[in-house]
Amino acid sequence: MALFRSKTVTPSSTITGRIGTTLFGLVFMGMGLLFAGLIVSQTVDNVKALSWQETPCTITAGKVTTVSDGYAFDVEYTYRFKGVTYHSRQFKPGTTRVTHDDVSKADALARQYRLDVRTSCLVNPNNPTQAVLVPGNLWTGLIVLFPMIFVIVGGGIIYATWTNSEKKPKTYSRSAKTSRAKSGKFFMAGFFLIFFLAGAGFGYFLIFPELMKYMDSDNWVTTPCVVRTSRVKTHTDSDGTTYSVDIVFEYVFKGQPFRSGKYKFIGGSSSGYSGKAAVVKQYPPGKETTCYVNPDNPAEAVLIRAMGPEALLALIPVIFMIVGMGGIIFALKQRDNRVGLTPAGKDSDSSVRIHAGGGRTILKPKSSAAGKIIGSIAVATFWNGIVSVFVYQAYSAWRAGHPEYFLMLFLIPFVVIGLVMIGSIFYFILAALNPRPVLSLATAAIRPGDALAVNWRTSGNVYKIREFKLLLIGEETATYRRGTDTYTDRHTFYEKALVQSRDPETLRRGEAILRMPSPTMHSFKSDNNAVIWKITLHCDVPNWPDIKDDFEITVLPLLIEEI
Repeated sequence: MALFRSKTVTPSSTITGRIGTTLFGLVFMGMGLLFAGLIVSQTVDNVKALSWQETPCTITAGKVTTVSDGYAFDVEYTYRFKGVTYHSRQFKPGTTRVTHDDVSKADALARQYRLDVRTSCLVNPNNPTQAVLVPGNLWTGLIVLFPMIFVIVGGGIIYATWTNSEKKPKTYSRSAKTSRAKSGKFFMAGFFLIFFLAGAGFGYFLIFPELMKYMDSDNWVTTPCVVRTSRVKTHTDSDGTTYSVDIVFEYVFKGQPFRSGKYKFIGGSSSGYSGKAAVVKQYPPGKETTCYVNPDNPAEAVLIRAMGPEALLALIPVIFMIVGMGGIIFALKQRDNRVGLTPAGKDSDSSVRIHAGGGRTILKPKSSAAGKIIGSIAVATFWNGIVSVFVYQAYSAWRAGHPEYFLMLFLIPFVVIGLVMIGSIFYFILAALNPRPVLSLATAAIRPGDALAVNWRTSGNVYKIREFKLLLIGEETATYRRGTDTYTDRHTFYEKALVQSRDPETLRRGEAILRMPSPTMHSFKSDNNAVIWKITLHCDVPNWPDIKDDFEITVLPLLIEEI
C-alpha cells in the first residue's frame, strides 16, 4: 500500500532554529515580566500603605490644571507625627499628580481636598516623611493578568521548542497517563482562567460602568450648559499619534456649579484628526447648549447620550471572558482519549466510556457536535473581536476623510478569515441538526483475532441520509528527522468496510461484526510513533453537511500464552 508522506519543516528542528524560537519566546516573556514587575511593585507599595498609621492632616494647596493628556490635580498638605510637623505632596503611593481625561473627576478631587480642609492621611511610622492621602486601589493588581498571558505564551514557546526533540519511545502506565492528563487539564484551565479574569477586570473598570450609565441615561436631567474650552487632544506614543475630543462645559444643578469634559459615555482616541476637529468646531467656547446630568451624582454629565460605534469596544472584554470560560469548560470536561502502550498480558482501560445501562460500551466521538459549535463560536468571536477594533479604526479614518489604504489592504485577509470562521459556525450548527447515529460495542476493548458486535441506532430522519458507511481503520504515524527537517509519515495499514448501506431501516438500527485481523499491531502511542485503531462513521447527506466522526477503540496486546 502506498505511503502518504507529509513534509513539515519545523524551525525548531535545528539548533539555530531553536535558538531563534527561544529568543522570540524570551521577548514575549521579557515584555510580560517587565510590565508584571511594575504592576506588582506598585501593588506591594499599595499594600504597605494600608499598614501605615492614620494621622490628621490639613490641606494647604489643591488645584486642577490642564495638561496635554487631560486634567491634573495637585495637592499639598501638612501633618504632625510625634510632635514634628511634616509636609507632603504624595496623593497615593508613587503618585504626586493625579491625571484624568475627564475634568469632572479632577474637579471632584479638588472639592474633596479643598484649601484648609482637615482630613486624614497615612504616615509611614518607620519614615514619617512618607505619607499619602489614599493607599491606592488593590484591585488594580488584577491588571497583572494581562502581562502574565505574554509570560505564559513565551514560556510555552520555549518549553515546546526544547522538549520537541527526538526521544526514545516511552511506555506509560494508565495511572501515569491519568496523572499527566489531569495536570494538563488543570494547567489549561488555569491558562484560560487568566483570560477570563483579564477580560472581567478590563470590562469592570473601563467599559461596563459606562455602558450601565448609558442604559440609565434616560433618567438623566436635561440641563442648560455653556462650553468653556474645546480642543482636539493629541496622544503620542511608540505606536503613533491618535486624537480625541476634549470639550469642557459648565452647568448649574440644584444651585451648585459643576463642569464636565465628557462628550460621550465611551470616548477613547483613534486616528483621524479631521473627524475630531469637526466635532470640536460644533462646540466653540462660549456656546450655550444642553447637557444631561446624573441626578444621583450631579458631577457626572454628558453632552451626547448616543453610544455610537464606540460600543464595539465592549466586545474586547466580552471576547476574553467568552474565550476564557469556554476554555475552562472545555479543559475540565475533556477526557484522555489517547491510546497508550499496555504491557503484554495486562488489560487496560479503554479510551471509550462505558454506558451505565445494558453493559455495553457507548462509543463517543473525538469531538462532539456541541463542542464543535462552542469551539467555532469561541474562535470566531475572539478573532473577529480583535480584528473589529482595527476595522473600526480604518472605518473612522475613512469617514473622517483620511482613509488609511495600507491598513485597509492589510486587513482584507484577516476579515476574510473571520468571515470563514463565522461560516464555520453555521456549518457546524447545520451538521448538528443531522440524524445522529449512536454506536456501541459489546465490550470496551478487543484483542487481535477476536470478533465483537458493533450496534448502532440512529435518531432523527434517516431518510435524509443517502449512504451509511462504517469502516475499521488502522493507522500508523511516525515522526522523525532527516537532516534539518522534521517529517511525519502517515500510513493506513488496514482498512475494511464493516457496513455500507442505503437501506433506511438498516440506517435506523443494525448490527455488524467487527473482526480484528491477526496477527496485527495493538494500540500504541509514544512521543514519535503511534498505532491508532478507530471506527470511522461517514453518512452522505445530500445538499447538507455530511456526518463524519472517528471513534477510537483500544486493541489490547495478545496474552503471553497466545503468542
